[in-house]
Amino acid sequence: MAVGYRSIFSLRHGQDAVRLTAEQFRSWLAFKGYGPVAVAPGVHEVAEHAQLVVTELHSHDGSRSLRYRLTESSSAAEAGEWVTTVTVHRHGREDDWVWVDVNAPPSTSGPVASHERLVRDVDAADAWWTGVPHMVRAILSAADAHDGEMILSARPALVTVADVDGLISAICDPGRRGTALVAAPIPDVPVSGMIGHVERLTRECVGLSGIYVLDSGAAAKLEEAFAPSHSVPLGAVRTFLPEVDPASAVDARRHRVLLARTIAEQPPGKLAHLLGRANRSRALNLPLPSHVAQVDRLLSREEPAAVLRAIQAAPPDPFARRPDDRAAGLAPAGQAATTAVREVAIAGELLTSLVSEFQSGASHADAPGGPDDMTARFRELLAEGRGVLRGHQEISRRLAALQDMLEDVEDDRDLVRARLEDEQLAHAETQAELLRAKLELDRLRGILSRVGRVDQTRAAAAAAQSPGSFGELLERLDEHVLSCVIFTGDPKNALELDDFDPLGTWAAKSWDVLRVLDGYAAARRRGEFSKGVHAYLGHTPPGRPGYSPGAHSTQESEPVERSPKLRKLRVFPVPRDIHPDGAIFMDAHFKIARKGLVSPRIHYHDDASKTGKIYVGYIGKHLPNAHTN
Repeated sequence: MAVGYRSIFSLRHGQDAVRLTAEQFRSWLAFKGYGPVAVAPGVHEVAEHAQLVVTELHSHDGSRSLRYRLTESSSAAEAGEWVTTVTVHRHGREDDWVWVDVNAPPSTSGPVASHERLVRDVDAADAWWTGVPHMVRAILSAADAHDGEMILSARPALVTVADVDGLISAICDPGRRGTALVAAPIPDVPVSGMIGHVERLTRECVGLSGIYVLDSGAAAKLEEAFAPSHSVPLGAVRTFLPEVDPASAVDARRHRVLLARTIAEQPPGKLAHLLGRANRSRALNLPLPSHVAQVDRLLSREEPAAVLRAIQAAPPDPFARRPDDRAAGLAPAGQAATTAVREVAIAGELLTSLVSEFQSGASHADAPGGPDDMTARFRELLAEGRGVLRGHQEISRRLAALQDMLEDVEDDRDLVRARLEDEQLAHAETQAELLRAKLELDRLRGILSRVGRVDQTRAAAAAAQSPGSFGELLERLDEHVLSCVIFTGDPKNALELDDFDPLGTWAAKSWDVLRVLDGYAAARRRGEFSKGVHAYLGHTPPGRPGYSPGAHSTQESEPVERSPKLRKLRVFPVPRDIHPDGAIFMDAHFKIARKGLVSPRIHYHDDASKTGKIYVGYIGKHLPNAHTN
């Protein structure tokens, strides 16, 4: 059984996610025709083929977690079993969050009516297509939901000129998980018509993506703010993945564009399914956020115990078991646990009925076989009862062991996925940089060969040779090889990177960055350039070292800027003639590489316009931010 839909979102502070979700869950059950249903912790038979398990946890920090798991099955062979799991967490000091999963049964192998039916109903994972749950639309309509700085709503959000800065913050927010779908206006189409048009195209992305519609003024302002590589053409819909870098042409490849011509030529239903399938696949391949995974593991261990307690309190009728009750492929741990303890409870109930039969038979002393047969039968019943008890204990042990294994495998999988994504992007950036470098090298060789200065160029290249480690890099800084760059930070942070950089790749890239800063300051001092570092990277003067603008950020994200704790981590030493406190907030930084939480960074303060110097306050691991802290 595959997960066909997953949505995780937060509610703005002050909203009660537990209460809101309970209300919408009851409404959803009524919408499905189940009538009034209690949603208190326990096991509830809401219908002949539907069971609801509610698990609740109260933590010592005052937080509260609830999980609703509705299992719906049918005797129809093509229907299979559907499992909807809703997890909600409330924490008084932080935003509440909601997580909705829908597990779809495997698709049947029988013939389908047409290719269109196959595309519409069956997903790529050979499971039935899972539409956006009605309950998710209801919650997003009733609540102020968000994913990082991105708005999540049941309908597209209109973006005017005044809203563009907020949209850019949402697009570039490193803390968002979902995609941002941005639609540019179609000439001569009114805004209301455009919103309806985009709503039809993105109806299968609700709960997975932030959906925005630009008016004409907002489209023009966004085009001015973004490089052409990241623009949204008129009439198109662009999918912005997380960690957007508008200054990097390589990064633009990650953010696909659905062009106006394609939208005009293809049926809206087909395009809606295309967008929905792509966003489902991406959402399901992301690891759970750490705070969600922590609650999930606690609930996954509590749910089997809660189900067992409920069954022991009110055991089911063993003779009501349906012949079609069977596992449909691999199920989630909680669901497997529910099935296992149900089987044990059935055996226990059967044993109870046999004991009743024995008591009834014992009251008739003249029954055929006599007391000896009844005693032997009683011993058999006792042996069977001990076997049931041992079976229950063994199932509990195995469930705990399987949960441990599952958590370890999930951790390994998430780590491998993160490393793969980092390596793929780094490889693409390297290939693009290599191509540009080769073209520039060929051009310069031709010029130098014509003027007879090849030997001088080779000597300059030898002087700029990259260090083999961060230890060597620090030695060069101490020797003032770069006359315009002053390192004021703690060497320990840089030296720690050598443990993750056995080949010296990061040290070499860091030296390239420092040479660029040195070249920038020298250009400012000699009057060759008058703007800031980012402008220098985009328009490097001839003969000066350059670097990709996409690796540079002029400031930190808004959550870091607002947090005194996170700002303090970015305050580094400078001479007192630069700042009277002897330290200054360094938000400008270079991204050296992508490697999980290590991802090295260089933070600096630009004082080239005054003293002609660049003060580097930090070389080391990625500092904590609102997403990783």
